[in-house]
Amino acid sequence: MAQRRGGVQAAKANITAVQTQISDVLPAQRKSAERQLEQAQVALDKTVVYAGVDGQVAQFYLQRGDYVNPILRPAGVLIPSDGPESGRFQIAAGFDQLSAQVIKPGTISEVVCLSKPFTVIPMVVTRVQPVVAAGQLKPSDVLIDAQQRARPGTLTVVMEPLYEGGLSEVMPGSKCIANAYTNNHELLESGDLSLGETLFLHMVDTVGVLHAVILRMQALLLPVQMLVFAGH
Repeated sequence: MAQRRGGVQAAKANITAVQTQISDVLPAQRKSAERQLEQAQVALDKTVVYAGVDGQVAQFYLQRGDYVNPILRPAGVLIPSDGPESGRFQIAAGFDQLSAQVIKPGTISEVVCLSKPFTVIPMVVTRVQPVVAAGQLKPSDVLIDAQQRARPGTLTVVMEPLYEGGLSEVMPGSKCIANAYTNNHELLESGDLSLGETLFLHMVDTVGVLHAVILRMQALLLPVQMLVFAGH
């Protein structure tokens, strides 16, 4: 009887040990395994790079042993798909700093691009960069003298087509020639200007017409210069 009672107590102790393992040990092991799985998934996710926008990867030429770094040496260039955020239908142009007081958002302009010859595309200025790139300073271990920056720099302007589909046939990255024009018609029609101001604005408009004519001549001559005289 004592032996059988001891066996019963041992069986109960085994039951208690199994219940402890079920309630405490196994859940802890499961949690540890889940954390290891999450850590392995994070390490696996680091091996794949996802872009923030949809697009196409270009200039992706790699050779064995090339060093790739997303900041210093990227492996390729991501070209965003057509959309408002892609900048596909925008042109960045540089004008002289003398134009900074004249060119504003809404200014009418025209461009001629090499990838679409014989065509003058009407544009409108949508954004003017508030700073000139030549005025920037990059911290370095060398003191830069102001006279070392001999080039005055240009005013960066972003333009979009005045009519829908104006840049649809222009290749992204194409070289273009741009002209921007002031509009003094309302001032001249108002009759509130003096004789000197009227003559000056007429002269400005005349210069704008001449620049428009020169731009159209360039649209005709650029392909001839590139294909005939340059031998391309």
